[in-house]
Amino acid sequence: MQTIKPGLTTLSDALDIAFAEVPVMTPSEERPISDCYGAILRKDVIARVSVPSVDNSAMDGYALRHADLAAIDGPVSVVGASLAGHPFEGTLPTGSAIRIATGAAIPDGADSVIIQENVTANADETIIEIDADVIARASLHQNIRWLGEDIKTGDTVLKAGTILRPQDIAIAAGQGFGSLSVARPLKVAVFSTGDELAKPGDPLPPGGIYDSNRFAMIGMLRSIGCEVTDLGLLTDNFDVLQNALSSAAKSHDLIMTSGGVSVGKADLLKPVVDSLGEIAAWKLAIKPGKPLMRGKIGDCLVIGLPGNPVSVLVSGLLYVLPLLRHAMGADHSKLAPTRIPVRAGFDFKRGTGRREWLRARLVQSDDGEFEAIAFSSTSSGMLSSMVWAEGLIELPENCGQVSKGDQVLYLPLQGLQ
Repeated sequence: MQTIKPGLTTLSDALDIAFAEVPVMTPSEERPISDCYGAILRKDVIARVSVPSVDNSAMDGYALRHADLAAIDGPVSVVGASLAGHPFEGTLPTGSAIRIATGAAIPDGADSVIIQENVTANADETIIEIDADVIARASLHQNIRWLGEDIKTGDTVLKAGTILRPQDIAIAAGQGFGSLSVARPLKVAVFSTGDELAKPGDPLPPGGIYDSNRFAMIGMLRSIGCEVTDLGLLTDNFDVLQNALSSAAKSHDLIMTSGGVSVGKADLLKPVVDSLGEIAAWKLAIKPGKPLMRGKIGDCLVIGLPGNPVSVLVSGLLYVLPLLRHAMGADHSKLAPTRIPVRAGFDFKRGTGRREWLRARLVQSDDGEFEAIAFSSTSSGMLSSMVWAEGLIELPENCGQVSKGDQVLYLPLQGLQ
């Protein structure tokens, strides 16, 4: 039985609630296909042409009538050529062959293609000889691709909600689409809070640390196509934060912050958002990343991430990016992370009640199988662990122990971005 610590919400429940409460926030826009990589499609793409558009050859070779092959007992005349974009005109004469290139239209009368490696041709390719064993192996319709066998006119080749990959753009281009209806990028304002923070490039004051979280947030947001406004560092002051959030909410779809969402004296973000709008969710049953806040100011969504850098990255990848893709109209079935069952190459004990992600990578063991190894520390302040990691090991809420050799779930970081 799954046991969750009181006052906390599981990640899956938090996302389901957020998907229900946060609407699709951005309108559609028509964009040239060369600018659509990574965008979210908002209108189905319906095939305009069949692919292939004609019956064509899958190989370079010679097009013949299969019925003629049994009667061949000598050289065969090559009476023409069919090239891609330049089909043979007329009908294949009985007992003859047509030189044909990959992708070229099958000549009228031909119903089989023998690849060029299986024939012997004279210097000018006007005569070919075909060995008896090649003829014996030849089959009707071999090496022919049929009209519409890949795509038929009227097929839905891409569905609304698709996160467009290079292959998706390619299939739209192959259907003659010069532009696509996609989601307008979310406009996001980003800042970090904390009087201990310094801007990279500035002198580091005593006891200070350089702000890294803001750059992690900006990178994650840009990876899904958001338009980011960098508000920099804001001090731990109620009035400063209130003015900044009030102003940003008027011109952005989302405000995303790091720090100030826990329960310390200087954690002011939650009361500031409460004074301007409302808090919809707070505290997830996850590790790292428990003190995560979702709220809104008017129509502007507000996400407050924890201050520890690993918490920012893990909660950002597993909660924020799926939510923001939802807000741009993504198909929910495409938002779940890839989970690969692998063998654990480590021992680990912990308390239960929260879903936890260990920083990990895969290594090949002596028996040739891949197994996951975990970083030496679970500290959420060790940013170097995320640089070392190539993935995350997911431990369910009720899992208190992992022993070497157990099966665990591995989430590649590349699949989360």
